[in-house]
Amino acid sequence: MRPLGEIAATLERLPDVLGALFAGVDEDVLRTRPEPGEWCPLEVVGHLIACDGPAFTDRIASIIAGIDRLRAFDPWAAINARDFAAEPVDQLLDELRSSRIVAADFVRRLDPEQLTRTGHFGDERRFTAADFVHEWPFHDQDHLQQILAATKLAYPPSMSPDMRTALGV
Repeated sequence: MRPLGEIAATLERLPDVLGALFAGVDEDVLRTRPEPGEWCPLEVVGHLIACDGPAFTDRIASIIAGIDRLRAFDPWAAINARDFAAEPVDQLLDELRSSRIVAADFVRRLDPEQLTRTGHFGDERRFTAADFVHEWPFHDQDHLQQILAATKLAYPPSMSPDMRTALGV
């Protein structure tokens, strides 16, 4: 098991990582969906904000409390409930930062016995509280890759056809 302090610190630092990545990037790039049906970088940040409670903290707390059946989370419903792409990037990062301070404190307070408890969704797969603790930074980093893939799409249109061909874009 990864140390809880490491996981908490990773969760807490993500807003700063995103802030550094977004610094100097045109907000139009951050508001552009790479493809129809894919999230723009600001919607990804919104997804991270929307997930912190229901997909992670609430599930972990439910398992610890002995609630066996976990709630499903619809990421598209969270994105569609709010127009994250229209919000200022700094406001979204501040909101994520506030959420992550609470999340990191929650993770730091967990104890190993609590993390062995289990819950499940509609099927029979059982998940420990530790599964969700470890999935959280994995989830963040997966979405960080998604953001990087979306933001790098701003550059190929300014490249020569030869360079785009050489890069496979």
